[in-house]
Amino acid sequence: MSKPKKEEKSKARVEHKTCCCPLCLSSRMMEEAKEQYSGFFTHLRNARIEVLRGFRTLIDERISSLEKQKKKVTKVKVE
Repeated sequence: MSKPKKEEKSKARVEHKTCCCPLCLSSRMMEEAKEQYSGFFTHLRNARIEVLRGFRTLIDERISSLEKQKKKVTKVKVE
């Protein structure tokens, strides 16, 4: 990363820390809470992974059931 980009990034952090909008305040509170309650946030991350794995299981089962279905063929008389 070049020096100008580093300076821009650090400048953005300073502006973020001094900003008082609700989004910045809540983001700052979450970052502070991450350090204090790291175990809690680790469990949340693991829970998100488990939910995604559950969806993957459902999708995989649906794919396999679609692959197993036989195509119905009907004979057509040609004159």
